[in-house]
Amino acid sequence: MKKLLCIVFLTFLISFTLAQNKINLNQGTILPKKYNQTIPYEKIKGKLMVKVQINNKNYNFLFDTGAPFAISQKLFKELNLKTVGDVDLHDSSGKAEKMIITSLPDLQLGEIHFKDSQGIVFQEATTEILTCFGIDGIIGSNMLRNSVVQFDDRNNKIIITDNVDNLSLKTEVYQKLDLSASQSNPFINVILKKGKKDAADKILFDSGAESFYEMSLDAYKFLKEKTDVITTIAESKGTYSWGFHGMSDLQFQHILETPEFILNNEKFENVRITTTESQESRMGSKSFQFGKFTLDYRKKRFYFEPYENIDKTKVSEKTWGISPTIKNKKFVVGIIWDKSLEKEINLGDEILQFGSVDFEKKDFCELIKAETDFQEKELTVVLKDIKTGKIKSVTIKKI
Repeated sequence: MKKLLCIVFLTFLISFTLAQNKINLNQGTILPKKYNQTIPYEKIKGKLMVKVQINNKNYNFLFDTGAPFAISQKLFKELNLKTVGDVDLHDSSGKAEKMIITSLPDLQLGEIHFKDSQGIVFQEATTEILTCFGIDGIIGSNMLRNSVVQFDDRNNKIIITDNVDNLSLKTEVYQKLDLSASQSNPFINVILKKGKKDAADKILFDSGAESFYEMSLDAYKFLKEKTDVITTIAESKGTYSWGFHGMSDLQFQHILETPEFILNNEKFENVRITTTESQESRMGSKSFQFGKFTLDYRKKRFYFEPYENIDKTKVSEKTWGISPTIKNKKFVVGIIWDKSLEKEINLGDEILQFGSVDFEKKDFCELIKAETDFQEKELTVVLKDIKTGKIKSVTIKKI
């Protein structure tokens, strides 16, 4: 059974790259100095939501290693915070815009206090989509840069500690964890292998993304030209990505497959990959189902401990012949992967029904949050033609 979420279709991903190296968000401290805190989280559409306290009031924050600390416009105004600067930021769709930088005196997560953290303020347009998930802000990697963080998805918990010895690691195998200079985003290397040939891709470990593994277009172009470790399943011009600055521009995207994907010493076979407009390749929260992940920011080490009895075939799941996105608060066709559909479907056709799910009367948040299980090998989509306005039904398959 393949579980498809609208949020997967949209690839709404929260990751940032500072466009100016002059700004350093690695500010602030943690109290107490010795800590070992277990934080429960709620997983909503692949997003890890945690409860925090600011001025003794509860808020919902996203736990996102691919982003810096951030807060909503509403919270910025409510707390009457000061502006300490501004910066151009690239979001996960590749777009860049100027955003306000602020500083928060105190944020409490469990018994841990993050003091004087610097971060960005969401723009109003961004706040709308985050409101659908009840997100008030982000716990980002710049706040975690002096900690050890472990994700245990089977128990829906995150452990944050000052010392890796406080964790019961079952493996001594680790790789070097590289941290970005301006906001401590964590990067690791994965190996793609085909026969005797192999190649490395340096990727962002991004708990705010929901994919298993997505490849940047730059990495795709390099690997395609220099190695033979990936096979192209499909390619098409369109978009299915939404970042903090809106929907990304139309670009050629690709569905790929690699025979072997190696993370530390663990091998995954026949891994399906989609490309992304983001500047970095990345691994997201879909990978959490396969084991515990530990990021030792202090010693710059990355550990992976596979769970027992994991179903690795999930990394080989096929993709429907079209990928939807949201435009003007409507569910529309963003990419046509299956070339045989191009005579029947146009980019931008409004999707009124996808299989058994009716999208015509859903509001913006319902579109963002809708989910369903598709067990069929093929299904029917009902579309409103962008050119003629006529209603049409088309059968699509997985590729």
